[in-house]
Amino acid sequence: MSSAKSQKYSVIEYLARVIWLGRYSERNLMGLLSAAYFDASGKRQGYRFLTVAGAVAPIKKWIRFEKQWNIVLSDEGVSEFHSTDFAASKREYKEWKGDKLRRSAFLKRLVKIIQENTNKLFLATIEMPTWDEVNKTYLLEETFHSPYALAGFSVTCRALNWAVRKKVRSPFKVIFEDGDEGWGGLKQLCNRYNNFEPIRLPKKEGVPFQIGDLLAWKTRIVATNCLEKTKDSADADVEAILFNELHSLDDLLVRPTQNGIYTEVTLAKTCRNFKVPKRNGITTLSRQEAP
Repeated sequence: MSSAKSQKYSVIEYLARVIWLGRYSERNLMGLLSAAYFDASGKRQGYRFLTVAGAVAPIKKWIRFEKQWNIVLSDEGVSEFHSTDFAASKREYKEWKGDKLRRSAFLKRLVKIIQENTNKLFLATIEMPTWDEVNKTYLLEETFHSPYALAGFSVTCRALNWAVRKKVRSPFKVIFEDGDEGWGGLKQLCNRYNNFEPIRLPKKEGVPFQIGDLLAWKTRIVATNCLEKTKDSADADVEAILFNELHSLDDLLVRPTQNGIYTEVTLAKTCRNFKVPKRNGITTLSRQEAP
C-alpha cells in the first residue's frame, strides 16, 4: 500500500487501479466501477445475534464518502468508527462517556454521509440459538458452514442482484473486512452458487467497512434489546416484533435497504428452498433461490 500512499490515492481509488490495470482511466473510475463493502458484528460464541451489513455504491461516491467520513473522524479526534469502543467509551472514545450530545451529534453526521454517498444498504442477521436448533433437524452447518458464511452469502446475493438490475457494466466487487471467522465457508458458498469470488481486505484498507460496522452493531443491539423486552411475554409475536424493530432502522437511514433476519421459520424455509437434507435422510442439493 506504500505506493498508493506515496501517490496520494485514496484506498478506494487504489483498488480501482488494481482492478482495471492498464484499462484504468478517470472516466472508468468515475462512471462505471461499483463495489459493495461488508462488515460483521457478533461472534459464534457469546452473542445472541450475528449481523453482516454494508452498502453498495459506485467508486465515485465511495471516494467522496471516504473524504467526508475522514473529516468527521478528524474533527472528533478519532482514527476510525469502531462500534465496540464507541458503545463502551473505550480507547479513542474514553473521554466520551456520559456525553450524550456529542455522541448523538457524531452519529448524525456519520448517518448523513451514508445517506448521501450510498445507493443501497444490505443487512442479514442470524439468531444463534435458532441456528443451533434448526441444525438439529437439517444438515445446516454442513451446507452453509456457519452463521457468518450464510449471512455473508445472503448479502452477497442481494448485492449481485442489485448490480444485475442496475445493469452495472464493469467489474462489480463485493468486499468483506478481514478477520471474521467463517471466511472459507463464505467463499465456498459464493463459488458454488454464484460462481463469484468475494474479496477480503483489512479494515484499515477500506473506510467503507465502517458503515457495515455501524449498521451491524446497531442492528444486533436492536435485536438483542427486542428479545430482552419480550422474554416475559408468552403472547408476544417475537418474530413479527423483531422484523418491525429492525425495519425501524430503515427509516433512520432513509436509504433503500434490504434488512432481513433468519429466525427459525426463515432458516427452515431456506433449508427447504436449497433442498438441504434432514439429518435422518439424504437428498440431492440444488439451488432454488437466493437466501
